[in-house]
Parts: sequence; structure tokens; C-alpha cells
Amino acid sequence: MNYTEIIEKTYALVDTIKTSNPYLLYIEYEKKVLDDNELKKLLSVFQENKVAFEEVYKYKSYYPNFDEIKKQYQQSKIDLMNHELFKTYKRYEKEIDLYINEIEFKLKRIVNIKEKHEKINMNFKVGGV
Repeated sequence: MNYTEIIEKTYALVDTIKTSNPYLLYIEYEKKVLDDNELKKLLSVFQENKVAFEEVYKYKSYYPNFDEIKKQYQQSKIDLMNHELFKTYKRYEKEIDLYINEIEFKLKRIVNIKEKHEKINMNFKVGGV
């Protein structure tokens, strides 16, 4: 297989992924997430609390109000994860991730099989010499 064929097959694989049900559902819910004002607010609060928590985390108990900042971060994460639209979005995100991982695994197996056969063919000498 030459380089051009590999590129063509890669584009065909990408097109297959883009037309798959997991990907289409993921894209649909991504748009819904981006358009939902309530969810935008939850995401914004979560990001702010996450940044604040990461800044004080290295000081932990030595930082004043560490426990309060930690609780705010945890609560904002819980609020976000309990939002029904966000849960659905994350479920489809995980599905597409598993789908792509499955494709990756199959490609690695194919490449590994080809590498093994090439090594066998290179070590095999005609005439037993």
C-alpha cells in the first residue's frame, strides 16, 4: 500500500467516524450544551472555582479558607455533573471516546500483525541456507 492509498483510507475512516451514531449524538449534545444558558453559568462557576482551588491546592491546610474554597469547588462540580443535559453530553462523549479507542486498538493489532509477518518473511531464507 502506498502513501496515497493510506491517506485515502484515513480520510475514509474519518468520514465513517463522522457519520457514526455516537459521533452525531455527541455533536448534537455539544451544541445543546453550548446553547444552554443555565449550563453556561454552571460551567463558568465551575471553571472559576477550579482555578481558585488549583491556585491554593499547593498550600492546602496552610492557606486561609482552603476548606471553604475546596467545598465551593466540589459543590460546583456536583452541580455541573448533576445537570441532566451535561450528564447526557458526557455519556455521549464517553461513547465516542470508546468508539475511537476501539478503532485505535484494531489498527494497532493490524500494524502489529503486519510487523510480525514482515519479520518472519525477512528471516525466512529460500533453500534452507
